[in-house]
Amino acid sequence: MPEPFSPAPAALEPLLSQFDPDSIYITHVDNHPAWFKKRIFFVPVGINLTIALLLAWRVYAALPLYWSIIMSLLGNPNETTIYWGDNSWGQLAVSVLWRTLIFTFDFLLFRFVGPWPLTFFFESPGNPVSWRWTTGFRDVEVYVRESRGWGAKDLLGEAEGATGKAGADSPFFKTRILPAIESGRLRDKTGYLLMDKDFDLDFWGMTQATELLDKKEITLDALRKSVFMWVGSLETGQWIVWDCWKLDEGSATEAREKIILFKDRLTLMGKENLFFKWVELVQYESNAPGGFTYERQAATAEKAKTMFEEQGVDFEKFIQEIGGLGGMPGMEQKA
Repeated sequence: MPEPFSPAPAALEPLLSQFDPDSIYITHVDNHPAWFKKRIFFVPVGINLTIALLLAWRVYAALPLYWSIIMSLLGNPNETTIYWGDNSWGQLAVSVLWRTLIFTFDFLLFRFVGPWPLTFFFESPGNPVSWRWTTGFRDVEVYVRESRGWGAKDLLGEAEGATGKAGADSPFFKTRILPAIESGRLRDKTGYLLMDKDFDLDFWGMTQATELLDKKEITLDALRKSVFMWVGSLETGQWIVWDCWKLDEGSATEAREKIILFKDRLTLMGKENLFFKWVELVQYESNAPGGFTYERQAATAEKAKTMFEEQGVDFEKFIQEIGGLGGMPGMEQKA
């Protein structure tokens, strides 16, 4: 069994049985408020409704033209009939080119844009609308992401041309799994915004998970940030899981210890007020529009340095004494 995975709990079988053994799945719990999720969701609803209306209008506008062309080809002359002998080569070229452009435009429109509203409203067994219709909007929701364009064989090193490295040693683990479970990303974005080139949302899986939770057949704790994969044959294999939420627990413990050390050192120096000013500064900067980027973290550290030095504290020496900024909430990237 590849590291860091272990056998999945038997209690999750009702949910895992809905998953595709060829895919990789990530579950996590989204605690963003319901009103925020509703606001985010109604944006794609509006976009897809607009696209659907435009497509319907295009069908309404183009249908008479295509019907006339078909009737002309069946031997019923009409305004679309081209009489080769009565037109110059230039006129014929313009007519053929114009119709080619119309056919090409409509083909590309319905081939590549047409599926968007269809999958959004009608894809089976699950789609965004059926998911929201069934589960509604909740302050605490479970999200299920499914690998897109790659899967279990890639992570197990069994795909054609693979290196043979599996689990944590696989390049797919480092380039696709780890970025997808990064705590800052999950904290800053609601689950609906986590779809990307590597992962799609499994709306059927989320619907089933929510129903099982409501029936108390599974627990929310079992779906905390975890990665699921099938190993072995379909007949004798099993689902395995990496409970990556445990990493967050370790980070939280480290953060608490670092905060206590930070505050205690300043208290011993008679500068406890600096601790509260630091907290206010980090909270203000981290909540500013645009996110708490590395550049903003660096600027925050410079502001803190000035603030500390105004009270006679060597900021760089102080930070060095407590082991750096690593582990301090909001300063993960600056460590």
